[in-house]
Amino acid sequence: MVRGEFLRKHLVARPRVVVATLAIGLLGLGAIQLFTTRPGHVLLVRAGWRDPFLERLAVQLDVALAERFVSMGLLRADLKSRRLAEEQGSVQEYSFRAPAHLTPTQCNLWLTQSAIAAGAEVLAAEELHTQGGEVSIALGFAARITHRLRVRPASRTPERPVARIALVIDDLGHNLNDIAEGILDLGVPLTLAVLPDLPHSDDVFAAAEKRGLPALLHLPMEPEGHENAGRHPLRVGMEEGAIDALLEKYQRKYPGFVGINNHMGSRATADAATMGALSAVLARRGLLFLDSATTARSVALRAARAQGVWSLRNDLFLDTDTKSATTVSARLERLAALARQRGVAVGIAHPRPYTLEALRALVPRLQAEGIRFVTLEELRGTPKPATS
Repeated sequence: MVRGEFLRKHLVARPRVVVATLAIGLLGLGAIQLFTTRPGHVLLVRAGWRDPFLERLAVQLDVALAERFVSMGLLRADLKSRRLAEEQGSVQEYSFRAPAHLTPTQCNLWLTQSAIAAGAEVLAAEELHTQGGEVSIALGFAARITHRLRVRPASRTPERPVARIALVIDDLGHNLNDIAEGILDLGVPLTLAVLPDLPHSDDVFAAAEKRGLPALLHLPMEPEGHENAGRHPLRVGMEEGAIDALLEKYQRKYPGFVGINNHMGSRATADAATMGALSAVLARRGLLFLDSATTARSVALRAARAQGVWSLRNDLFLDTDTKSATTVSARLERLAALARQRGVAVGIAHPRPYTLEALRALVPRLQAEGIRFVTLEELRGTPKPATS
């Protein structure tokens, strides 16, 4: 049976076996409802499709579009979202201006590639020359439209720079000395990653709240070899209940952290079952995930996105293997080049004197060149999730 015939059969007939399968699947109707209404996703697909099979497909498409919007450098504030009541049923519409480095046609190409990869069909696409080259795209499944996209040309005078850097300061909690304070007081948006159970973990979380900076729990995870990851690391083979209890403990101890990233974890993040269990817990708790990318074998990002967790991967460590401010500056320049190319780049740095020296020297110049520093929360574009 060809794919279109399969979709049409199940979208129209909705056999009970399919509905039952969806109800117990990872993206079953209940999971979709949780996924689409909890804080944390770049775009929230609101329930509106009466058919659970169609809703599952529509949510998958929305996740793919959200990831593409982020990679294009768009924030939630850049997008206008509304529900349309059309003859076939409810349709989600997103409209936005193309980023300055892309034309509407290029946006069309990128978005349709993501849609097709998610299993959707391009049901209509046209360029409206009477409206300055605006592109209109209709996406859906089995001739049923679920999404409409309207892409307008970039403004000739953009209100903000396109390139964004999300800089995460790792391994905080050992102390709150002049170096750590100096980084926190740089005057640019940063995301702090705080190790738990250290003498000054509470102090750093309090300092983050005082400065209005979002904080991650820098969760120790099992590494390769015999390195000491911490007192209570997430280990390969931990079941979902044990991981949930661990995060419950830390959310009670440090209320307000918005997500986690892995401390070490080269073994844990390469294990699909462990990352799947972690991602299920993060999804329930509305927490974001940053893959620190301590190993090229990591499956953490794929596992998180499969559960609908808002997630990104670290692009570059600035200072893990150097004590040179010159080297840190050169890597920050590389991160800026990546941000200009892609729209968004994520880097990880540490509270070290040479890192502070490099940031103090280079951040003002990058800002003057149009680079915008943002937090992971700003990229996510939603309020901080409530702890549970």
